[in-house]
Amino acid sequence: MRASETSSGQASRGEDTVQCIRLPQKGFASHRGWTTAVYEVQNCLKPNACDRARDAVSEAFDAGERLERFLFVVGVLIMIFLIGRTTDRGVSLPTQDVMVSSLPQRCQEEIKDALEIAASRVSDELPGVTLEFVMSRAFVIVYDAKRQRGLKKHTDGRKEGATLLLLITKPQRDFVGGGTRFFPGILESSFDAKPNLGSCIVFPSDTLQHEGLPIKRGRRLLVCVFATKKQTTPNNSNNTNGADSTKKSPEKHNNDSDLNKPNDALPPDATLRGKGCDDQALAQECACTIS
Repeated sequence: MRASETSSGQASRGEDTVQCIRLPQKGFASHRGWTTAVYEVQNCLKPNACDRARDAVSEAFDAGERLERFLFVVGVLIMIFLIGRTTDRGVSLPTQDVMVSSLPQRCQEEIKDALEIAASRVSDELPGVTLEFVMSRAFVIVYDAKRQRGLKKHTDGRKEGATLLLLITKPQRDFVGGGTRFFPGILESSFDAKPNLGSCIVFPSDTLQHEGLPIKRGRRLLVCVFATKKQTTPNNSNNTNGADSTKKSPEKHNNDSDLNKPNDALPPDATLRGKGCDDQALAQECACTIS
């Protein structure tokens, strides 16, 4: 169901309700178009699915951390043996990411469905625009109170794209602090987005500065994927069957979705919403620009 089919922009998912809202809710929300738009799509992923993903990511993260410690110790011993001294790394560790493709199949499929819901809902809010992304590029950002607690102000750097951030850990239970602070422009105040478990924040990748606020305790896990913003062709007003075409478009979307149901493993070039993406655009990796 598309958000435009209901007056409140909501759709039921069992006991939960998916709702797309524009941030900030209080005070002035920028209406200058997509360049400063921030949307929160609530309840994309159910709590039990979030917990499964959280446990799988934590297991992968801890395994990688143990391997990193081992390799670091081996490197230090080799350095001592070769040159007789050690050196401090002297820099903060970058965020350690866990690829969604490395998680159990069930987690991959649940996350895929949640991201597809978020992309669809925000696309409904942007006339003539469809957000498309490649699932194999999705990854989980790990903010850890004992390592990388946050991320300084930056833009994600993907031209004509969008960033989707899906929270899979619960505030106050799994972590304390955190959030994403946005800086719309000189004439507008910054504001913080602090979604609840299973909700997704969507915003432009290249034009909107933001930062990851530091956490004080625990781990904050965010599934991240970069989408391409595609312009869609409006219906021809001279078409006598225009009304019928409008009614049939959701059916086309459902048929496309059926063609893209997950198999035993997600293919590297799997796309969401059943539409082909520009290979050249998708080949561009996100290059964060730190201000």
